[in-house]
Amino acid sequence: MTAPTPGAPAGEFDACFDPRLKRGNRNAKWTRHGPDALPAWIAEHDFRPPAAVTRAMRATIDRGDFGYHDLEDDVGEAFARWSATRYGWSPDPDLVYTCVDVLQGVTAAVTALAEPGAGVILTPPIYHIFLQICPTARRPQLEWLMRYDADLGWTLDPDDLEALVRRERSARVLLWCHPHNPTGWVAGRAVLERIVELAHTYDFYVVSDEIHADVVHRDSSSRFVPMLSIPGAAERVVTVTSPAKTFSISGLRCAVMAYADRGLRRRVREAHPPLLLGHAARTGIDATVAAWTRGAAWADGLVAYLTDRRDQLAARLAAEAPAVRFHRPDSTFLAWLDASACDLGDAPAAALLQQAGAAVSEGTEFGTNGEGHVRLNFGTSAAVLDEILDRLAPCLNP
Repeated sequence: MTAPTPGAPAGEFDACFDPRLKRGNRNAKWTRHGPDALPAWIAEHDFRPPAAVTRAMRATIDRGDFGYHDLEDDVGEAFARWSATRYGWSPDPDLVYTCVDVLQGVTAAVTALAEPGAGVILTPPIYHIFLQICPTARRPQLEWLMRYDADLGWTLDPDDLEALVRRERSARVLLWCHPHNPTGWVAGRAVLERIVELAHTYDFYVVSDEIHADVVHRDSSSRFVPMLSIPGAAERVVTVTSPAKTFSISGLRCAVMAYADRGLRRRVREAHPPLLLGHAARTGIDATVAAWTRGAAWADGLVAYLTDRRDQLAARLAAEAPAVRFHRPDSTFLAWLDASACDLGDAPAAALLQQAGAAVSEGTEFGTNGEGHVRLNFGTSAAVLDEILDRLAPCLNP
């Protein structure tokens, strides 16, 4: 199996992976629920990264040099170029630091900026691992709840945030998922500007997880805007991101924490023992630099292909499972489905796995607003997505 060449037609992604190789390599997505289940759960697409990524890793393997490295500056420079080209924001490479993965960087920033007892704001339904941070770090969890509108889909209203921080004066950090997982919502510039304004007024910080930034569908009403590009954000925002979701390289362990203010950078870094956070892996850096340096055309093809899969999902649900409420996401390869009218009980994902042999994520794992919902990953080939829907559709009718 070979990855699509840069600039290749999106249809070539159909031949970009073999489920047998995924299972044979003990890929968690394809093995967790047994050999007969079709996976549509974990947030990882099925496609091999572009050849530039594997070539960069292979070069290190061919040299046989796996010792200590001095490559972290390369990551900051690659990220700065990628961000400037795609989003018009040029971060200072000297203020970009590697970490092992996005969750490590997010947790480090949250615990540095919210002292014990200070509140951390989440936006449920929200990426389920975020819900582990406050209990384990012993910080109170506060909730800025998403709203649903039949025309607009899932959104967040900054007026609700202001009401929350006025009421809960202990709030010190907003953990911002941008673009949003699981709903796929992309906040517009006006929302981001209001958040920054509120952060200054009510003295809180924003830790912005931007790992899905590159996967924004071309027909989205909102373009992705980096949080740190907003005027006034420098003193209040830490961005944590990685090419892991775009290029499906989560297992390679490399992410970045980006700042635009040296004082804020110093505060976060000095809050933890210097040796606690460790360093990104050599092969992870190889892959990350290659992805951000030579992966733009491939990423564009991926997004076009994923938009087609999103629309394939929407068409089939409308025709075969009209009881499911689904608003097409602006971003990601994740669909947030309201199956509450489908008589699947309190655990619809478990019911669908048992009845249909297709694994999706349980909505209640994502916290408040998750009841009756499932998250479905459509980041796979057209043929596999059809097979998943062949199994699910008969179970998604009342």
